[in-house]
Amino acid sequence: MLSDDWGRDSRMTQKNTRPEAGNTTIAGLLAGQAVLTPDAVFGIFPDSQITYGALHARALAMAKGLVALGIRPGDHVATLMPNCADWLPCFFAGLYAGAVMVPLNARYKRHELSYAIAHCQARMLFTTDAIDDHVDFVGLLEQTLPHLTEGGDAGAPDLRHAVLMGRRRHQGFLSEDTLIEAGKGIADSAVDNAWRSVAPEDAAVIIYTSGTTSAPKGCVLSHAGIQRSWYTFAETVDLSAADRIWMPMPFFHTGGVGPMTAVLSRGAAFMTQPHFEPEGAVDLIRRHRIAHLYSGFPQMSLTVLQHPSYSREAFGFVRSMLNVGPPATQQAIQRLLPPGAVLLNLFGMTEGAGIITFTPADTPVDLRAVTSGRPPHHTEIRIFDPDSGTVCPPEVMGEIQFRGGGAFLNYYRDPDATTAAILAGGWVRTGDRGRIDADGWLHYAGRLKDMLKVGGENVAAAEIEFFLTRHPDVKMVQVIGAPDARMGEVPVAFVERIPGGTVTQEALIAMCQGELARWKIPRAVVFVDEWPMSSTKVQKFRLRALLPEPYRTTTIG
Repeated sequence: MLSDDWGRDSRMTQKNTRPEAGNTTIAGLLAGQAVLTPDAVFGIFPDSQITYGALHARALAMAKGLVALGIRPGDHVATLMPNCADWLPCFFAGLYAGAVMVPLNARYKRHELSYAIAHCQARMLFTTDAIDDHVDFVGLLEQTLPHLTEGGDAGAPDLRHAVLMGRRRHQGFLSEDTLIEAGKGIADSAVDNAWRSVAPEDAAVIIYTSGTTSAPKGCVLSHAGIQRSWYTFAETVDLSAADRIWMPMPFFHTGGVGPMTAVLSRGAAFMTQPHFEPEGAVDLIRRHRIAHLYSGFPQMSLTVLQHPSYSREAFGFVRSMLNVGPPATQQAIQRLLPPGAVLLNLFGMTEGAGIITFTPADTPVDLRAVTSGRPPHHTEIRIFDPDSGTVCPPEVMGEIQFRGGGAFLNYYRDPDATTAAILAGGWVRTGDRGRIDADGWLHYAGRLKDMLKVGGENVAAAEIEFFLTRHPDVKMVQVIGAPDARMGEVPVAFVERIPGGTVTQEALIAMCQGELARWKIPRAVVFVDEWPMSSTKVQKFRLRALLPEPYRTTTIG
């Protein structure tokens, strides 16, 4: 039977309703809330909701099935699903069984899937029929792993079972009912013992980073690390049990698992959609009076705030929005928010469980727009000069490095990459450039490797991108280097206009004249309507295939 120790402690003092990171695992957070607030809503979807108590009961029943089928603490259980209500019991069933969860990118295709499923050594995999009209996960998995229906173990020798959530039934896949039936002989105590055998500093998830030049790396994050990172967000916005968060980021990303953990720790609720769709998002934000908008990136933030159904006056219940973007974009978003709502910024990465620095809510807007904030008390940052091997003084540019907080444990089954990323003393290399000013604020300056070499001059792509976003018709910019016989390479800007924007290539290039050094001025502008994306980032290497020849203004969409 589920122990109610957490619940009794939580009712003793107000502090214990907001558990400190490291006191329990993510599974323990749900178990506690199921005792404390079973009828409170946890997840809101376009057509359904799920409470803490209902999620706990369903995940417990499924976890018994996992235990009956041989899943033991430390085993790996994968999910291949969009943001849907069925993902939640699958994820927490795995955690209740003591497993390490591997939320696979729902945009993966055969090559990426075959690699990740085999590499992570998943013993179980959950998928769904929830978006069959858009993506047939069953068909994709059959093509990727034919042994699911044909027998054998080709491609993924560790995988023993796949579970298909939803109404569809298919050969080679267990149903949820079958899984639950298998676990009926397992006692509640067996599940209770399984998740309690996992320590907070043990692995919770493996999240595969979007490999651009090589195979994806499996980033191993701990229960406590995720909590430390995302309690920073919860504290900053003063998240309460009455609050609701809009969370459009995919569950397979730290921007999904992370905010969800913050919500879980406070007994609050989140709202999401299987696919980001702006009109539906605006309607759900209005209908559920969402207090905090965790959109993450301009392509979602601006699409909502510039939607015809949105107005500053009608959305006065919004208290904060988190967005990462260049200063001009941040200032534009702040102007679009309701009076009193605060725009927040951060610097983060998967290897830091999502948050490394954060902007305090009481920071002046001008400072919040141009910096990525400061590290929370559990995290240290430094700027390092890889060439000299020394720490840079204030205001000097170098590589951003951090330790503590949500730092990842390792790259799964990749000791060489782990050694290259985690230095002596626990410092983690980010591969990002930046500087820390005299007051301790971090200023992000783009990727170390996102540099162009134009006629012998080093040019940061981010510098050009930030400049071009100052134009009122520009929504988003990505700059890459195009081959050039004389200069080696030259900058080319890919630009997405705001809805109704009419800015031309000639106007944007003219805007740079006299403002940027001549070698930084784009030689061409390519207008796009959509971007080649990983889970959350534009894949610049794919933009190279879209370069016009010769350079000319082109619309791709």
